[in-house]
Formats: sequence, structure tokens, C-alpha cells
Amino acid sequence: MKKGKVVITVVGLPGSGKSLSADMLKKRGFEVIELGDIWRELLRKNHISRFDPIGTREFTRKIRQKYGKDVYARYAFSKIRKNKDHVAIMGIRSTYEMDYLKKRIKDIYIVALLAPIKTRFGRLKARGKPEDPKDMKDFMWLDTREKRGFMKARSEERHGIMHIIKDADYVIANTSTVRALEDNIGKVVKKVKERDPK
Repeated sequence: MKKGKVVITVVGLPGSGKSLSADMLKKRGFEVIELGDIWRELLRKNHISRFDPIGTREFTRKIRQKYGKDVYARYAFSKIRKNKDHVAIMGIRSTYEMDYLKKRIKDIYIVALLAPIKTRFGRLKARGKPEDPKDMKDFMWLDTREKRGFMKARSEERHGIMHIIKDADYVIANTSTVRALEDNIGKVVKKVKERDPK
């Protein structure tokens, strides 16, 4: 990894503001790598619709079985461009993925986004993407799946997103306005760059 490269990963539960944060980081010159985009790219290559819950779950199970539970982090790492000084990796959901990156990137900073569950559900409902939950029951199912890193076993929660959030270098309470989130993202970027000078 190039000396002076600033790498951060933004983590959070559904509706915490990861997509908005990605846009804000792009404006600040970051190369943004989304694990969700990698997942969708692999589904397309294998001719599986992302709206097919059974097909997507089976595909994800098989690819993790074949390549390891850190498979999406492996793809993300391979996509980091050598000529980019600032990189943000979005969508990390398990300690398997985080540990893979930590072993290969000397200084990677974790930024956790927090918001109450009702606030997060309201954001996804208002966003209205086809894959977003339509009611609180669906949202709670999604929330539980995210906490397990999209793995079925309840025991996987010990490797899930909450354990990454617990170890975050920076925590942002995203509970008010978009402007407030943008200000906080800017402050974190400034602090990270100060910690990691060229």
C-alpha cells in the first residue's frame, strides 16, 4: 500500500447514512469502493437477479463457502487504484472482512454512523428503493441480517457489524440534518489526514 494513502471505512446499520456519506467523500476526492456494488456486479456476471431472495442467498452462501467469508473485502482490496491517495471502502458488514483489510492496510480508520431504529426505518421508507423494506417487520428482518453480516447463523453476530462499530476510530451520531452529517464527515476527514500525513 502506497505511503501516505488515507483509507477509511464507513460502517453502520441500514438507514444510518452510508450512501450519503459515500457521496460526501467522493466530493472530497475519495475513491469510493462499495461492497454492495461488488455483490451486484457478481450477481450480474452469474445471471442472478438481485430481487430474487432465494437465488441471492444461495449465491452468497456458495461464494463464501468457496472463497471465504471475507470474499467481498478481497474484491474491494483488488479494486483500490494505486494512483488514488484517498480511499473509502463502504459496506463492510463482518469482522472477517474488516480483519482481511486490516492485515493488508497499515492504517485504515473506521467511521461508525449511529441513528435510532425508527429514524433509520423512516429514511429507508422515504428513499423507496425497490429493495428497501416496506414495513417495520421487513426492516427488523433486514436489521438482524445486517447484524450477522448477512449470514444465517445467530452465532455470527459475534462477527457482525456491531463489533466493528464498537472498535470504531470515529463515531458520528447521524440524527439531524444532511448538513450536519456533511460537517461531521468533513471533520473526520480532516482528523484522519492529520493523523496520516504524507
